[in-house]
Amino acid sequence: MPKFKLPPRLPFRRLGIAGLGLIGGSLAKAFSPFDGLEINVYDRDPATIEEARRIRRFRRVVSDPGEFIGLDLDLAYLCLPVHRNVEMLAEMGRRGVTYAVTDSGSTKTATNEAALAAGVHYCGGHPIAGKEVAGFAQSDASLIPGCLYVLTPDPRFGPAQRELLGRLKNLHELLDCRIRILSPEEHDGIYSLVSHLPYLAASCLAGCAMEGGGDRVLEFAGTGFRDTTRLGASPPEKWAAVVIDNAENLSRDLQGLIGVLSRMKGMVDARDRAGILGALHAFSAYRRTLPERPGKR
Repeated sequence: MPKFKLPPRLPFRRLGIAGLGLIGGSLAKAFSPFDGLEINVYDRDPATIEEARRIRRFRRVVSDPGEFIGLDLDLAYLCLPVHRNVEMLAEMGRRGVTYAVTDSGSTKTATNEAALAAGVHYCGGHPIAGKEVAGFAQSDASLIPGCLYVLTPDPRFGPAQRELLGRLKNLHELLDCRIRILSPEEHDGIYSLVSHLPYLAASCLAGCAMEGGGDRVLEFAGTGFRDTTRLGASPPEKWAAVVIDNAENLSRDLQGLIGVLSRMKGMVDARDRAGILGALHAFSAYRRTLPERPGKR
């Protein structure tokens, strides 16, 4: 793998990545070729630990969260499920860590509040990248570079976070990420609509086919059904946690989806061709404004 020369004022030199799943593993692999950048990793899965040690890219590979928290770091990346990120932030607060902390969670409000309560030097982040698979074995050094990367500062953290925000922006620009800034609350409201609700809709569409036709109907399904329900094949454990963590926004947006479907059902029942056509034209025109690959350049 080629080595990259780091700029003389690299924002961080000692990284710690907690959680070598799809995102954490992909971040670790994306940063590992940079010459002079020290990467330390933590995971509790024995097979993942064994694989991380086997590839010899990381300075330290640890399986104990306390050992990870005690490492000499400039920046800790928390890439665990949100509830475990929250637990780790609380422990970091109890141990008085002084290094900077960020995370990659797909919800931000709960983690942000946990960091505030713990008194940790923190700024949230979210790489808009992923697959419908999970685990270190599925991680890929090309997954993160070029993606949209959302940073979620909160003014309650004070001036020190503004400085951290700039350093995180510079770090991710090394991977050619496109940086956008949202508050934690704005982030969770937006991604309820464009990420969490689509997962539930795709999963429920698969459930509708399962309950309405069972296994037999899948023999006749084409690419439309496969593409539309692809998200529904993602790991349920991960998504159940996201749904609960962003429940208030999702409840609102589910009601909105129910409203759209109810109006469509009314037009179908009435054989209202003009109404159906008008709605489909409007929805189609809106969908066509979406960039072909919104997460990547």
